[in-house]
Amino acid sequence: GPDRLVLDDQVSLMRAWRHLVGPHDPHRGHGVWLMLIDEDDRPMAGLLEVEHCVDLPEPDQLDSMVAMLRAVLDDEAPGGRVAMLRSRPGTHPVDAEDRRFAAGLLAACRRGGLPADLVHLATADRVVPMPPDDLPVSA
Repeated sequence: GPDRLVLDDQVSLMRAWRHLVGPHDPHRGHGVWLMLIDEDDRPMAGLLEVEHCVDLPEPDQLDSMVAMLRAVLDDEAPGGRVAMLRSRPGTHPVDAEDRRFAAGLLAACRRGGLPADLVHLATADRVVPMPPDDLPVSA
């Protein structure tokens, strides 16, 4: 019905992340959250959290993660995509490390042929999108 969540624009995606990880959390830790979204822009069951993920994983680790997500989508929602969020402690705004992290995640998705939405950042006091034009091109 109409009560089902539809993530068809950036605002709805940001609201979904705020609902899922909490709009603010004074004890926010380092992690990466992965949400699969089907071809009808509906979130699929099973939000994945990679806990204690302080540093960007190595490319081979990211590639195997992307391959796993790609396999789930191929099986259950071939037209689907992934949305990703980095969480970290502190209240300082998006910094160079956050951007490098987001760029690395998106680069792995490109390598693995996995469509991806804007990466979001959750800090102790907010959840914000990281626009791709801010990201380093070298990743």
